[in-house]
Amino acid sequence: MCKSALNMKPVLDAVVKLVNTIRSRGLTHRQFRDFLQSVQSEYSDVLYYTKVMWLSAGCVFERVWQLKDGIVSFFHEKQCSAECEMLEDTEWLSDFAFFTDLLCHMNNLNVKMQGKNQLIDDIWAHLKAFKLKLNLFALQLAKNGLSHFSRLNSIPSANEEKLKNYEDGLKKLHFEFERRFQDFSPIQTELELPCLST
Repeated sequence: MCKSALNMKPVLDAVVKLVNTIRSRGLTHRQFRDFLQSVQSEYSDVLYYTKVMWLSAGCVFERVWQLKDGIVSFFHEKQCSAECEMLEDTEWLSDFAFFTDLLCHMNNLNVKMQGKNQLIDDIWAHLKAFKLKLNLFALQLAKNGLSHFSRLNSIPSANEEKLKNYEDGLKKLHFEFERRFQDFSPIQTELELPCLST
């Protein structure tokens, strides 16, 4: 959903390439893990991206975000700065931060919709709440509010043009949610009626 509405593909491709550069070469991978251990990193490795599980993109982005400084240091030590140059590019980092924040919000929605004893009205309530959040996020970005985008907020120069693009992307994503779940509209009143005990 997110990729088509917001064009996350260039960022996703760069992150996957970076992860594959680290993990697909045995020696580099071992050295990277040793490096993380030597700097007492909270995490011991980056995660692979799996296309089959769309949740994995959020997990991969979050892990790379957490390890970005260590990744940069590691490649500088190996004198391979080109491998991680995007992590030092504020423009790219801004997009990466935005998508990491957004994917975390989407992963939270997905987790809420899973599990035992979920009824259709529970799922509908989660979807409605998320659509409202998307509107709220877009309104906040229009006013330069980044309270729900903590990673993006940590980037010093998230300029107004970028924020406008993110706002537009959130509106498109909201529209996409509306379109994909339009079949619920005719039965919305039934889903929202309180259960009456007899």
